[in-house]
Amino acid sequence: MKSKYNNFKNLDGEIQDENHYYYLKVYYEDTDAGQIVYHTNYLKYFERARTSLLNLLKIDQVDLRKNHNISLVIRKADLIWHKPALFNDIILIKSCLKYAKNTSITIKQEAYRFFGMEKKIELLVSGIIQIVAINKDFKVKRINKILNCKFFQNK
Repeated sequence: MKSKYNNFKNLDGEIQDENHYYYLKVYYEDTDAGQIVYHTNYLKYFERARTSLLNLLKIDQVDLRKNHNISLVIRKADLIWHKPALFNDIILIKSCLKYAKNTSITIKQEAYRFFGMEKKIELLVSGIIQIVAINKDFKVKRINKILNCKFFQNK
């Protein structure tokens, strides 16, 4: 069925000026009784943004696992919580490459809240995330296919 409501191209956000921008809305299920986002949910938000980035770059994680025996996993996450997000906030996740090596990618990610009619932003959480490629035996693997992508080229 063809519908005017099937325009999903922006679900993965957008890449501009070597940054990836991903937007989400905070739902009630994301919050505690005070309607403040649980601190662990930022890891989920950052993961969604990274997955969306890979989708935009046409890097298929299912294909990597099935056909190349590679899974991308978090080795290290260093986060700083500056301010809390609240129920119904619009959050922007900004991701950019910090550096890449043969077997790992380190990404800087920041969560911002939009507020006001002027669409100002306020930093909520910042983090440095290191991702490594492993095989089914949990051995670290090279990720040349991913590192060939322009977004993951060291500057």
